[in-house]
Amino acid sequence: MLEDEKIEVICMEIVSIAVPPFPIFIEGNITKYEKGTSHPNRSDLEYFDIIFVKKGKLYLTEKGKDFTVNKNEMLVLLPLKHHFSTRPTDEETEFYWLHFYTNSYYTEGDEPRKLKSDIPIPSLHFHNHSYTLQLQKKCKLVDYEEIYKKIDQLLLATTNENKELSFWEIQISFFSLINLLESQGMAKDSGYIISEKVAQFIRDHYHKPITNTMLAEQFNIHENTIAKYMKRFYKVTALDYLNTYRLEQARILLLKTNYSIQSIAEQCGFSFGPYFSSAFKKTYGISPLNYRKLHMRNVKGKG
Repeated sequence: MLEDEKIEVICMEIVSIAVPPFPIFIEGNITKYEKGTSHPNRSDLEYFDIIFVKKGKLYLTEKGKDFTVNKNEMLVLLPLKHHFSTRPTDEETEFYWLHFYTNSYYTEGDEPRKLKSDIPIPSLHFHNHSYTLQLQKKCKLVDYEEIYKKIDQLLLATTNENKELSFWEIQISFFSLINLLESQGMAKDSGYIISEKVAQFIRDHYHKPITNTMLAEQFNIHENTIAKYMKRFYKVTALDYLNTYRLEQARILLLKTNYSIQSIAEQCGFSFGPYFSSAFKKTYGISPLNYRKLHMRNVKGKG
């Protein structure tokens, strides 16, 4: 091996993107390179760039890391990061490239992260959970035939002469593709999957008694392992997550119903009313009763 020959960085990084806002497809195409062609040298793109190699291979460098993108593999390049050809192609190469934009918060790291959207989601009449889109930085495409089919459909929608209609066709096609890319099963490791399952179990049963022992028995995993994964991906223990979720559901009931404080406490899993009131005030800086009165006074007369 030559001394100056670079070795590809083996990267298992995950790109995590908070949703909402939703990423928007900007442009894309399929490009063919003859042997000896180099990818453009770029450093100021304000959008994500996903590369899908359909034939041959590309040699790319981003932020000082070298990647060899082989046939039926993809690579996610970040906005505003310098990327260029590590070296020219050594065979005929064909690849799709897709650009999408989001002004949402995103990170790249060795493991997936749960991100919270900066967009406030009203809870008086409607409630929706925020989401974290997880994409493998570089990976082999398991369902590459279906992925290429969806990319072709996406690019076909961009040729629709009816611009108003094509915008929605394009974004719907793009969301379908992103969903498939995330569901490849490689962006989420076992710890992330376990933490998601624990969090979902808590959301489904928060109104019932839940203990660490119960969670360990439910998932057949040691309590310490659950705690480790919850702290890694949610930054809190399972019981802290439970308490926060219960308080959030109680806050919604205070705004949407006329139930008594004690009734709301019981419906949200708090068996002791005074403890609920104390926990609520500690979190929101106001008692449940005064929170309800304050909010109802502010919205009085509004439709």
